[in-house]
Amino acid sequence: MANYNELSKEQLLEILEKKDKELARKYGIFWDSEKITEDVVTDCENNLPVLERVKDKSIKTDETADNILIEGDNYHALTVLNYTHKEKIDVIYIDPPYNTGNKDFTYNDRYVDKEDGYRHSKWLNFMEKRLNLAKRLLTDKGVIFISIDDNEQAQLKLLCDQVFGEQNFVANIIIQSNPRGSQSSKHLANVHEYLLCYAKASDKLNLTGEDKRDDTVQEYNLVDTKDDEVLRYRLLGLRQRGGAWKREDRPKMFYPIYIDPKTGNCSLEQNDIFTEVSLPKRPTGEEGRWTWSKEKLQKDKKFLIGKKVNRTGEENFWDIFRKDYLLNDDGEIKTSKTKTIWVEKELNYQNGRTVLKNVLNSDAFDYPKPVDLLKRILKISSQKTSTILDFMAGSGTTGQAVLELNKEDGGNRQFILCTNNELNGVGSKLVDEKRPENISEAEFESWKQQFGICQRVTYPRLEKVINGYNKNGDGDFVDGLGGNLQYFKTDFVKRVNNRDQIRFNLVNKCTEMLCVKEGIFELYEEKTNYKIFISNDKKRFLCVYYNFTKFDLQEFAEATAKLPENKNIYMFADGEDLDLSLFEGIKNCNFEPIPEPILETYRELIKLNITK
Repeated sequence: MANYNELSKEQLLEILEKKDKELARKYGIFWDSEKITEDVVTDCENNLPVLERVKDKSIKTDETADNILIEGDNYHALTVLNYTHKEKIDVIYIDPPYNTGNKDFTYNDRYVDKEDGYRHSKWLNFMEKRLNLAKRLLTDKGVIFISIDDNEQAQLKLLCDQVFGEQNFVANIIIQSNPRGSQSSKHLANVHEYLLCYAKASDKLNLTGEDKRDDTVQEYNLVDTKDDEVLRYRLLGLRQRGGAWKREDRPKMFYPIYIDPKTGNCSLEQNDIFTEVSLPKRPTGEEGRWTWSKEKLQKDKKFLIGKKVNRTGEENFWDIFRKDYLLNDDGEIKTSKTKTIWVEKELNYQNGRTVLKNVLNSDAFDYPKPVDLLKRILKISSQKTSTILDFMAGSGTTGQAVLELNKEDGGNRQFILCTNNELNGVGSKLVDEKRPENISEAEFESWKQQFGICQRVTYPRLEKVINGYNKNGDGDFVDGLGGNLQYFKTDFVKRVNNRDQIRFNLVNKCTEMLCVKEGIFELYEEKTNYKIFISNDKKRFLCVYYNFTKFDLQEFAEATAKLPENKNIYMFADGEDLDLSLFEGIKNCNFEPIPEPILETYRELIKLNITK
């Protein structure tokens, strides 16, 4: 122990300052770091993740864009998507393991039970890595929704504050998932779960409202006329009545508004016409603030009206109201801001099981989410051309919701689903019942894959929803929703010590990634050293040249010159410099080297030690 009596005052102050810095911690969540790194992360450190297309599972019904299903660990899939879809995802929804301790969460191939002292830390380590990867995929206007229950809700909220920023928290929506109440709850019958929502950048997020209820429409009982058109409206108070209502919260929004007592018209200036004054005060006398700035009021004062109202103790109190019209500028009924408690019967989680059973004719998956829950999320958060990602896709509810919503509103949303192919309870039971006799362990590992979640539940569900199916196996035929699907598995390029060899190996296995990146999958022309793909609408081309010796490069250039417009060309290059001399005069070509941009992405994400 140091003898502090022998130290000078300056030395003691220096020690105290150092200790203060060591002990200083920001407000937030802290947990035990990993004692053992996740196997899936170690896989990426030793190998480079890529995608392998399963062509015989492709589904094609029309010329719209292809949806994507990726079988494999979501950490590997998210790593690949950080190259193909960085800042291109509009909406993310995930239904992560709830970490109940009842064999719903595995970490390094082991179930985490309730008695595990590192239970919450393992879950947080698992989630943090994936949320950090997911954040990079969102557009500036993007948003993520996460289902969760009480087991990890508190931890998840703080983790998301850390990953996405506390300022980007949007809402913690309460969903009445079980109206009857869970009788397994120890003290109270639990009827709800949560849906956490975070924006990539809150100031850029624009959530769409929902259709007004009939009783709300009836509130618009006042009328204006414009060009012989009757405009229905209601009056809403201009004074802030919710959070941050105090004058000191927004000092510039506390100011007097002057009223013409004959017409109710409003002004910022007092004169012989505008004689009455109104200030934003509560009935208690406390000073509040308006919801409009002076600039806003000056611009839109025609929508304001001052009214004398009864208020105890004030005989001449005037308040300000704004006209809220029923129709928007397009003549459509305005939507209402989405509320944070969802109690509609369609959102009962039992409906998720019923819908899935109707499609697959079996109880194939534990606790699938209702399609209507996902459709409601997408209605308020997506546009008709949005790209939606679910990297914990499970039974594939998100995919079905996207297809149904596209059918309803004529949209062309695309989904990307990622799920592993591990055996859930039903799958394990089927393996035990159907296991062939006299089968080797290697053959058994391959054979049982058909009973994994992706191959037994997710893909068959999507295939039936797209093409049509008999309800519950023998009921009425349900018409398919249409759409296209491409099926991929995660794969790896093994690490080697030779710098050039690993680049060569990656180029030879990156074609499927480029197809996903460009959304182009149909082979148009194939030669030894290059491939050309064409989009479903026949308007775009993906051209990939593989040979680093430039053999057949002239033939490749001539082939691309014959193609119509919109050609995206990827070429093997040592570094980022491309020799484009043979492509002079070819119009509408976008060039990108491979594999360096892929490697650069992986360098940012994982412990990849490959020099340029």
